[in-house]
Amino acid sequence: MCPKLNRTLAAAEALKLWRLYGFTSPKQLVIESLAMARGMLVMDGQLDSSAARLVRSGDIGIARISDRIREPGRRKFAIAHEIGHWELHKNQSQLLACTDEDMLARYGASRLEIEASIFACSLLMPEHLVVERAGGRRPTKTVIDDLCSYFGTTLTATALRFAETSNDYYVFVLSENNRIRWWRASDSFGEHELWIDNSTVLPRNSAAACFFRGEAVPTEPQPIDLVAWLNNLPGIDSDTVIEQAFPLPAYGQVISLLWLP
Repeated sequence: MCPKLNRTLAAAEALKLWRLYGFTSPKQLVIESLAMARGMLVMDGQLDSSAARLVRSGDIGIARISDRIREPGRRKFAIAHEIGHWELHKNQSQLLACTDEDMLARYGASRLEIEASIFACSLLMPEHLVVERAGGRRPTKTVIDDLCSYFGTTLTATALRFAETSNDYYVFVLSENNRIRWWRASDSFGEHELWIDNSTVLPRNSAAACFFRGEAVPTEPQPIDLVAWLNNLPGIDSDTVIEQAFPLPAYGQVISLLWLP
């Protein structure tokens, strides 16, 4: 029988490394040095069909990171993802190849990839530091840009981490081709039966939809009808939701962070 997905263990193992090496701030976490300390050499090179590949032989291994990855934050996350495999899955496989899709896997991916992604987010952005740095502020562009700079992470990973570590009502949505590609909600929505079908067409008057019509995307948070974005939510006493959109022109995508006013 295949082991069940263990989100708690993946996050706990990442935090354990912070305690083991005495890290207190993101600047102290040099990802290549951490990988080497754990027995894994990081190398950049050509990979045709994956973003990263891990080869293990006992207590030593090599993580090859695709030289197509240009953004420092994406490369950093790829290495953290492979460290996740290294720490969590030593008894599962001696060879793992991870695609771009695997790097932020949450739904529909294999257990191993989801666990490695949870580990990577927790390693690069420990929950207590995200909460402390955010300081109860709403996820405006200024706030998310500040978090990206502080943790040295990508906009996508940072916005996702903000939503999933919040005790408030937040939804992260990634859109492509004017449709929802995938999403994740904070745990606060658990009792309200929130569900969004992937591939759903974006609400026409949403900030994200502006991008796909070739219009200017509002830089400030915008109110929008709650039902248009999130359908009916029993127990939610609000007719509107606030949307902060973050265009990703290089990828033809938009991130929307949604919250209740």
